[in-house]
Amino acid sequence: MKTNRFFIKNAALAIMCSLFALTSCSSDDNKTDDEGQGNNPAVIAAVRVNTPSGRVFYLGAYDKFPSTLDYKTMTEIGPGATIYSYGEHPYVWNGTASTLTRYNVSNDMKISSSDALSLAGTGVSGTFGPPAFVSETEAYFFALNDGKIIKFNPTSMTITETIAVTPLPLSNDAAVKTSTYSSYVTSAKKIILPVGATPTDYNKFPQYAQIAVFDIASKVVTYVKDTRMSMGYFTFAKGNDGTLYYRSSRETALSLDYSTVTGNPPTGGLLKVNPDGTFDPNFFVDLRAAINAHSVNVVPYVNGDKALAQYLDNTFTPPAKPAEWYNATTKYALVDLKTLKVEPFTSFEQYGTVYSVGTIDGVEYYGNIPTDSNNFKYRLLKQKGAAEFEAISEALGGSLIFVGKLR
Repeated sequence: MKTNRFFIKNAALAIMCSLFALTSCSSDDNKTDDEGQGNNPAVIAAVRVNTPSGRVFYLGAYDKFPSTLDYKTMTEIGPGATIYSYGEHPYVWNGTASTLTRYNVSNDMKISSSDALSLAGTGVSGTFGPPAFVSETEAYFFALNDGKIIKFNPTSMTITETIAVTPLPLSNDAAVKTSTYSSYVTSAKKIILPVGATPTDYNKFPQYAQIAVFDIASKVVTYVKDTRMSMGYFTFAKGNDGTLYYRSSRETALSLDYSTVTGNPPTGGLLKVNPDGTFDPNFFVDLRAAINAHSVNVVPYVNGDKALAQYLDNTFTPPAKPAEWYNATTKYALVDLKTLKVEPFTSFEQYGTVYSVGTIDGVEYYGNIPTDSNNFKYRLLKQKGAAEFEAISEALGGSLIFVGKLR
């Protein structure tokens, strides 16, 4: 059993990446500096360390992950950082400075800052997540609350275009607060963003799944609905074959526990999203019904034909105060998406709270927040199957927040 905190990483990243204010850099800031950039393959790992003065983030580069990841040997990135990578470079968003910085990694794994893109003052006020990278010279920030997309060049680190699009419906309704965070570039030249919501009026929770689909060629955003399930999470569950799944969310389950609305579609479902930005009409699995659960709060991943579901069992009674709802004890189960056979899942019990930190060569990696029963060890876990994980590194002094591969 685990508390309802599996995706604590995503919640933290959503806060740190929100409220972007955008501007272009001056010409002096746009100079490309590749000094110190190598060409050998590397993996990177970022950790978050709690200090008396607050959280500090560190980044390390390696030819392969060592048995221990010691932040004291890493490069300090600073507070409030969101770290990710594309192609040859790590990228860091600093919310305090409103700056996106590209870093170099040398052949001897030294990390140095390269170019910075200041993102202040283009009139964008909506909340949104990290950029979607299409190529080394094309990437996008999505400020859909304001109906704007900011296109920039990751090589020159310059903003190249501001694209006006249809704003995200209900994003500026304080009682509903729809939003997008993660974006997925598909083989069909679309960028797909799952839409989530954090309503304050539980009766207004959207009773449909929704995605935003940006057509790169036409520069148009469409909002696609599916009424087979209620609105889900603002990140997809990913299959190990690359398939994207629109999944249930804790906010859905909580809202409907305190709503007077009846007849809503399933809240604990799983929909498949096609590369062209459509929902697969022939795929829908009601995980809540398969498990006979009170609610399915999140689907961390799909591996093969099996989906991992985190759920509240059917003995759960919602507490009087919604704020106490998140403290409820949850369980995990594996559900076969073809046969609906349910298997108990205990692989995470020895690690505490487990969360995704990145994908390398199609394999998912996880970090953890340990409990008393596992000696307070922070680990880097590598997925090996639907219920198999290997601890490949121990993080000393801080929790993992990101891993990636360069070059």
